[in-house]
Amino acid sequence: MLATIVASLSATMFAGTPINRSELPKAAQTFITKYFSKDHVRKVEKDNGRRGMEYEVDFTSGAEVDFTSDGNWKEVKAAPGTSIPSAIVPAAIAKYVATNFKGQTIVEISRKRGGYEVELSNGSELKLTEDAKPMQPRQGGRGQRR
Repeated sequence: MLATIVASLSATMFAGTPINRSELPKAAQTFITKYFSKDHVRKVEKDNGRRGMEYEVDFTSGAEVDFTSDGNWKEVKAAPGTSIPSAIVPAAIAKYVATNFKGQTIVEISRKRGGYEVELSNGSELKLTEDAKPMQPRQGGRGQRR
């Protein structure tokens, strides 16, 4: 019984707070209108992240977008069987993928410190700078700053 209570409390503590789409920052609303106009929003949540308020938008297609407090996208996941909107991928990264991974599409992209992490339709994961150079591993242990 105790395990059930703890699991229930954990799920509640780490779940986002449901909000209306209109409560998203303007930049996030504009992004959704521009890149996901044909999809329908299934759920919008806000959560207090490490760097302030963060937002998660889930679409009925299965696509997901996470936004920062100012409404800039942080992570975009395509609906199953599709790719993310090509216009949000830096040109050098799009060219790198097209040249080195022929026939593969980008199904997920995340902004990371120093660049981007992309997942391809074949399951490959790449960590690249904006100009498509491989990102160097960070020095030191987890949580340490240089």
